[in-house]
Amino acid sequence: MKRYLLALIGLILFSSGLCIFGEAIISKYQNTNWFFLGTISLILINAGMGLMIKNKWGKF
Repeated sequence: MKRYLLALIGLILFSSGLCIFGEAIISKYQNTNWFFLGTISLILINAGMGLMIKNKWGKF
């Protein structure tokens, strides 16, 4: 059960990172401060992928 919960948290972190990445792209094209959003999105995407891979999300 713990493995599935951690994999689900990884999926949520990954999808949140993708959403924030989209916001960073929009901010970059509007010539506003996008670096902080891009950094946060990179951290969330990598953390989510790491949790999903570590807990074998696709292997039920």
